[in-house]
Amino acid sequence: MESLSTILRLGLSGLLLDQRAFQAQRDAPDGIRRGAALVALVSLLVAVAALIGDLGEYLTQPAPTVMSETLYQGLTAMPWYEALTADSPTFATSFEQIFAQSSTFSLTPSPLVSLINVLVAPLLALLSWLITSAVVHVAARAFGGTARFGQTLASTAVASGAGLLGLVQVVPYAESVPGALLLASSLLGLFGTYLAVREVHGLSPWRSFWAVTLGPVLLTLVLVGLYCCVIVVFANALGGLGAGR
Repeated sequence: MESLSTILRLGLSGLLLDQRAFQAQRDAPDGIRRGAALVALVSLLVAVAALIGDLGEYLTQPAPTVMSETLYQGLTAMPWYEALTADSPTFATSFEQIFAQSSTFSLTPSPLVSLINVLVAPLLALLSWLITSAVVHVAARAFGGTARFGQTLASTAVASGAGLLGLVQVVPYAESVPGALLLASSLLGLFGTYLAVREVHGLSPWRSFWAVTLGPVLLTLVLVGLYCCVIVVFANALGGLGAGR
């Protein structure tokens, strides 16, 4: 069983895009097991960091009643509020009902959601790793790659080290732009997957690029197609029930 420090060093190598780590994983006899441990550990650490950060934000944010009163006073003082109230008397009633629920005014995510994410994140990460690796492997083989699926799995797991960027979430309010951290780690992970395919399958840079990019695109198209088929079948079934009446 790999030690925790060994797995973390492997993840750090993936974060730094160290080509030697991808090569070592390709030839390691326990590469798949080590890769699975890395994927699960990175996702767990990031989820725990997000939980700690969200708890910090939740405990330091202004009280919901204070935010509610401030917004209410500011909005009702605007000219448009008086105009809408004069045109529609029911608007004022609806407006009052919204602000009567002061608990709905929160600037931070619910810690409960983050806690649930801690429990499910490793499983989702492992599933995503398996699906992505399978799609990338098929694409790489189509472009002339020679590696086995186990080698692809082992090497692409190193790219999950890019997720360690998410540890910054342990600091409350560290992510000022929503989604920016996810975008950065996704792009870095995509480049890490490119390195894995290039090193493992021995493809040229352009063949490796297309193997990495076309696979997810084709998978997305297939999923969208299946979704559309389900919607059409469901709509036809509802139409048939309606006609039967």
